[in-house]
Amino acid sequence: MSRVLLVNLSSPELDRLAAELAMRNALMGMVRRYVNKGRSWERALASIPVVGGAYAKTLGRRLPPAGLHGELIREAGIAADFAGALAHRLGRTLPGLALRLSKRLLLATECAVARAASRLVERADRVVCGYHVARPAFQRARALARPTLLNYPIAHHRWQYRLYEEQARRNPRFAAALPNFGNQDAHAATLDGEIELADVVLVGSRFVRDSFVSEGVPSERIRIIPYGCDTERFQPPAAPRAGSVFRVLFVGQVGERKGMSYLLNAYQSFRKPDTELHVVGDYVAGSEVYRPYQHLYHHTPHVPQSQLPQLLGSADVLVFPTLVEGMPMVVLEAMACGLPVIATPRGADEVVRDGIDGFVIPPCDSEAIIDRLQHLYDHTELRLRMGRNARAQAMRWSWSRYAQSAADLVLEATTGA
Repeated sequence: MSRVLLVNLSSPELDRLAAELAMRNALMGMVRRYVNKGRSWERALASIPVVGGAYAKTLGRRLPPAGLHGELIREAGIAADFAGALAHRLGRTLPGLALRLSKRLLLATECAVARAASRLVERADRVVCGYHVARPAFQRARALARPTLLNYPIAHHRWQYRLYEEQARRNPRFAAALPNFGNQDAHAATLDGEIELADVVLVGSRFVRDSFVSEGVPSERIRIIPYGCDTERFQPPAAPRAGSVFRVLFVGQVGERKGMSYLLNAYQSFRKPDTELHVVGDYVAGSEVYRPYQHLYHHTPHVPQSQLPQLLGSADVLVFPTLVEGMPMVVLEAMACGLPVIATPRGADEVVRDGIDGFVIPPCDSEAIIDRLQHLYDHTELRLRMGRNARAQAMRWSWSRYAQSAADLVLEATTGA
């Protein structure tokens, strides 16, 4: 029986894989950051006035993956992780200071998880790691001739660097809200090393694979398994939404990686007295560039997964004009709720059928967003039919499909079977 060591900072797809491996009695253990196992000290913390409420809304929500016993989870970097969560909450009042502190604490958490995993490699037959926490374990696995698989949930980092440089030149007014990797050389060295040490790189879409191939990674080392959706949690509303307002929804980090300026410029031209734009997600650094547009939309900070189905059910269309992604899970979740989507071919086209479930549009194209919004606004029956098609399409992309396929890959493909 195989013994798989799985190392995961926070990727939901690796949580699903871990549970599937555990069900097959193939998981030696998972190393990750803090998870609420319901221990006595956690119950005591949750009972403290004010503090308990903040804990319940943040770290307390991090439960072990369904089907995975807490004894199989080894945590690392708990102190830095807790401090990072606190810094993130402070970011709403002290954004500059909190951002710098959050990045340092996240790096400390990643390093702690990676070191803890490297000490367990000798007991494993093969090693599966998420990016940013793989290098020490992979180095040890290479020395012991253990197969390695790297989960990389977004486009290749060097492909991203070039895109953001191009965007800063093309759209300088919004450049401050583009991702900032800090010391880019150190960032690239970490991820280059992880990719080099991986026998197999697991990605979620053809778009991500193509970004790797463009950077010289052989296509035969890359495997594509699109992510999934909990179609029992994410369902269409029981009754048609009441009201006459045409509601446009965006869910994600509010920054330029998600194409926010293109959405706002589009909505500014499209909006009508009976339409509204609801933007859901935390602002990124540099978000002050969106202040001139704040009168256009209603903003809600990050909402927990438990509230997301109701939020999606309150909208008429999800617009997700991302510039860089892996495979955006929120697109699948919206489709599962019977919502047509307008998205770019940066991962979403793995599941969205243009003209059937919604529309696939070019990135950086506000005119395309305006055109598709107007079309859905003018054609109610088309919008409803696309929503029904979207639900049926989402049903094909379950998490169990992903977990089974990924587990098969880990247990077979990494050995060359």
